[in-house]
Amino acid sequence: MLNFAVRLQRSPHSMEGYGHACKASLPILITTAILISSSPSSTRNIKMASKRPAPETLQPRDIQQERAACSFDVDAMSCILPGSRTERDNARWLLSLLKDDPDHTFDKEDRVFQSRNERFLKGQQVSLRYFEIRNRHGLEKKDADMLRLFTDEYLPIQVAESMAQPTLMRQASTEQWAEWGPMVRSGRWLGCYMQTELAHGSNLSALRTTATFDHNTDEWIINTPEPSAGKVWIGGSGLTATYGVVMANLIISGKSYGMHPFLVHLRSLKDHTLLPGRRIIEMGCKLGAPAMDNGYTCFDSVRIPRSHLLQRFQTVSRDGVYEKRNAAAQVMTRGTMTLVRVGLCEIAAHHLARAATIAIRYAVVRRQGTSSTQPDQLEPKILDYASVQTRVLTALASAYAITFVSQHLRRLYTRMIAEIESEGNSALLPIVHGYSSVLKAVCTSESLAGIERCRRSMGGHGFSQAAGFDFERNQPNAGLIYEGENSMLLAGPSANFLVKQLNEARKRNGKVLYPELAYLELVASSSSSADAVSKRSQAVSVDQIDQPASLLGLLGFRAALLVQRLAKHRSSTATADGVSKHIDTNLAVRASTAHGAYLIGYAFSQLVQQLKSDSAASIKERYGVAVQDSHVAALDALLRFHLIQNCILSSDMLSDFLELQLLSSVQLDRLRRTSATLLSGPIRRDALGLVESFDMDDWYLCSPLGSSDGRAYERMVEWMKREPLNHSGERGARDQNGVVKGYHDGIGRLIRGEAVQFTERAKL
Repeated sequence: MLNFAVRLQRSPHSMEGYGHACKASLPILITTAILISSSPSSTRNIKMASKRPAPETLQPRDIQQERAACSFDVDAMSCILPGSRTERDNARWLLSLLKDDPDHTFDKEDRVFQSRNERFLKGQQVSLRYFEIRNRHGLEKKDADMLRLFTDEYLPIQVAESMAQPTLMRQASTEQWAEWGPMVRSGRWLGCYMQTELAHGSNLSALRTTATFDHNTDEWIINTPEPSAGKVWIGGSGLTATYGVVMANLIISGKSYGMHPFLVHLRSLKDHTLLPGRRIIEMGCKLGAPAMDNGYTCFDSVRIPRSHLLQRFQTVSRDGVYEKRNAAAQVMTRGTMTLVRVGLCEIAAHHLARAATIAIRYAVVRRQGTSSTQPDQLEPKILDYASVQTRVLTALASAYAITFVSQHLRRLYTRMIAEIESEGNSALLPIVHGYSSVLKAVCTSESLAGIERCRRSMGGHGFSQAAGFDFERNQPNAGLIYEGENSMLLAGPSANFLVKQLNEARKRNGKVLYPELAYLELVASSSSSADAVSKRSQAVSVDQIDQPASLLGLLGFRAALLVQRLAKHRSSTATADGVSKHIDTNLAVRASTAHGAYLIGYAFSQLVQQLKSDSAASIKERYGVAVQDSHVAALDALLRFHLIQNCILSSDMLSDFLELQLLSSVQLDRLRRTSATLLSGPIRRDALGLVESFDMDDWYLCSPLGSSDGRAYERMVEWMKREPLNHSGERGARDQNGVVKGYHDGIGRLIRGEAVQFTERAKL
């Protein structure tokens, strides 16, 4: 005989606010239904099971115990990650400008419950408030970019700030910027960057939009020759932007001078109506970015002044004479894309760190899997399962690695810009373009893959928006596609850059000019051979194979041999038939990916090596904190784990090392054991401290399941209550009695038997 015992229990915790709107202390009623058998042994097991404390009691304790177990000071590590205490504190201040907004404009608990229309209109309000804060505090680009990142929304003004304004600043003449700059910087002119066309891909020189000079009127005529030449995917153009930086083919007297940037006004500054000759529509729903109005634009012989050609690098006289101002002109017309790619690497690191923070916090408070023979024993934390560790801790290591390589790339870009501004050119132009092409593809791909691994590690709850992964559909997903689709970048510009660098090194008797390309010297001399590289790799002793220098060397061996193979294939292939094209693409992607892995490992290794070798005084001056041996040890372990697990042992990497005969079976076994030792030992122990060093605020994360207090289940229940389907009123789905609206004319008819009845088919 079976009986049901029902126990009602009040939670010992009040629901401390999840955002300002959730601060009411509401007890949760937990109903536990226990199926009791008349069997004495079953009753005894139930009593034993009831001795386990409720998860609501365990979770806050579990997360605090994890913090106490960390081997290093998290506050200091949170200064190392961004580069200094000043950088860390500045980021906190910027976030506080949004978090403490008196009107709560930037609060986002309800975003996932809103329609696309609601998200877009809310984005307009957020954009206004963003500009008010930005202007009040005089935030320059770096801080403004971070402030927008913290809004956690693809805003309609995103491209105005990230692409349109930088293009004007870099490519307008001093006189032009003096005239236009104040309007742009204040937000009175809202811009967009109009390059992509409906039928155009990576071949930027084949843009169809034209800018033809009219000698009679001293004007440019901007024209879209056919619908497929319409500017599409242009962020902010659909409903918001008042001007566009239009990339078009400059034509004078029938001669094309290639792609050039023009300032074209789109909407009236008085009433925001479209100006004559501009046909613009919003392009419709996307997989993500609901607050962004991507548009489709055609120009019908729109006339603009001759002075609206951006004139820093070229001019056209009243007589129609075209003149370049310096040699960097042609490259810098694509400088905006390079800048955005640098930013995309930084954003990729940020969002991967965010995902790892949520997943690891959840993994240390989620318990699952008690043995049936010991029901009174606490269930293990899911982070103690090897399969979960492999998924989330590899993502953690990648987040650190991509963070450090992004900082390295940003420093190179800043140096390049400084040289261009002071000298008119920079030898770093092709280098930064090449590195950014590779890293944009590699970093965004690894970021999205890691984010998805983190989400899936949370099991069924990871499918709920309560997990806090709504951001995945925005920048992490879109980052793979815009500013160069990743596969095309790896097979095209990235691979071309590497082959060119190898050929130039051969002209310099096997020498390269940049340390990030030093591995090419292995194959750049006339005497180098693949066999020699393989033998050199396998000669590394087992005791040294798992050390950072040897691991980075392995990545260099792989990249060198793949670039060599690609260059050889291209030089020996007379005709580009289908077979040779496939071989070329395969080698190009593999070589580019290998170079990206080396770049990431190089930047991470450089940082750890500096911490090991620099004096304590210089380190404290740089970071603003005392860096302890425990910090260096934690970073060294994470570096080794990243190089082994993410760059060598992962399935899509290992095949190269085996095919190229770079690893012996003994070496491979050592690497697997070292990876497992690091994973289950120091990295598991420090996992929570490592992710919390990213300094992600609960308000920003907006993840009930990834909250810093560990109270995942309580916060998830409170979050469910916000669902409009649970409410009445205009936005709710229920009537005043709590019944679903439309019940009486909908499923109510079915339940009352008023719908068509089931008819049983006659048996044949």
